Amino acid sequence: MTEQEALLVLNAVPDLGARRIRKLLSFFGNALEVLNAGLDELYQCKLLLPTTAENIFHFSKDKFLQGEYNLIQRKGVLVRTCVDEDYPGSLKDFEDAPVVLYVKGDASCLNQMSVALVGSRAASFYGCKSARSFARAFVEAGLIVVSGLARGIDTAAHEGTLEAGGKTIAVIGCGFNYIYPKENDPLMDKISRQGAVVSEFAFNMPPLKHNFPWRNRIISALSRATVVIEAGRKSGALITADFALAQNKDVFVLPSNIDNDTALGSNQLIQDGARVALNAEDVLSQIKENYIPSLFNDSKPMLLLSDEQERVYPYITCQPVHLDELVKRSGLNISSLMNITLSLELKRAIRQLPGQYYVRNENG
Repeated sequence: MTEQEALLVLNAVPDLGARRIRKLLSFFGNALEVLNAGLDELYQCKLLLPTTAENIFHFSKDKFLQGEYNLIQRKGVLVRTCVDEDYPGSLKDFEDAPVVLYVKGDASCLNQMSVALVGSRAASFYGCKSARSFARAFVEAGLIVVSGLARGIDTAAHEGTLEAGGKTIAVIGCGFNYIYPKENDPLMDKISRQGAVVSEFAFNMPPLKHNFPWRNRIISALSRATVVIEAGRKSGALITADFALAQNKDVFVLPSNIDNDTALGSNQLIQDGARVALNAEDVLSQIKENYIPSLFNDSKPMLLLSDEQERVYPYITCQPVHLDELVKRSGLNISSLMNITLSLELKRAIRQLPGQYYVRNENG
């Protein structure tokens, strides 16, 4: 058995969880040593309840792995463990990070610049419309949108991203043998073909109620900022916001009607001091200010441009060029052009000089 396989097994043991697994890894040295420990050793480490120690010791390891690998192959799912080199960099530095990720779709999305869009399941028309609008703006800026595939705001965020031709990540609260909510089966399939669906749970984990608040820490960790579009007093989006703050990430909130019950929680966040986002540009400008490429990768990132960015980037050289000149050369209107130049700035491909002049970065 490899270390990766041992992590798959531990991840599937009932009542264990990522936090306790990491403590066991620290105590025993690695996952293989945990599985090779005798029952007395598991009792004596004082990290486990007796029943949990027994769950580890008696777990049907070989049978589980055989079934899991069959499902991985049949469903076209990738697996990333915390000891793999391609484990997402944004998840490496917090103690509650998942030890295993199951990914259906483009796993490279997990290492790209992302923003979380979250909110109420019982969303208003205003909330869903706003989620789609924010998602489209983030796509135009070259960002990936992360959400939780739930009804309401999450669904609107995913759909808005896909409609704009962007990539989105859905973090689900169950294993891939389940689809929750069931009506989002077609949406989940689209996301897996135009982004990624992610779960930390083994295939046969059902959509248990307590899974969903816990998975929200992954949504916030994958994202540079979390935007709460609309959230009631008990909305899981508030938990995502709490995780984001604990992870030292920016939290933005879209204001809503004070008489709207589905936004009581998000309006309260504003009262408590969260940043207000009146539009997507409020979020993008803050990301632009804070973004440091080496946060995710110490090596120089490859410059990948969208079709829209390709229409503008060649006209920006080491010599300053004015916005009006870019309008003439590209044939784009000012509004579209400014969105594209902002997205190029976010990628550190260009920078803006005083007087609406642009110049290519030396490393661009």
